[in-house]
Amino acid sequence: MTSRPSFAKDFPRTPEVDTLVDDFARGDYARVRAQAPRLEQSADDPEVKRAARKLVERTQPDPLALLLLGLAALALVVLAGFWIVNGKAPPGEAPAIQTR
Repeated sequence: MTSRPSFAKDFPRTPEVDTLVDDFARGDYARVRAQAPRLEQSADDPEVKRAARKLVERTQPDPLALLLLGLAALALVVLAGFWIVNGKAPPGEAPAIQTR
């Protein structure tokens, strides 16, 4: 068993939640995203539901990181487009290609 993440210290100690927390700690986020909503729908305890919801939230990408990644991609496209449209060969004559 891996150590429990600090945000999960207050989660209820049920077998289902413990399994999801272990999956999260191992990095198996696909399993957490698949199993946690089922647990949230089937659980009667509101704390178990909250824990399942919190685990799914923790697997989502950071919105700021997505924004910065999008801005970097946009800057790359704009700069590449500018270079393609305005790029030209340096002044001077191109060297002759010698053939045998």
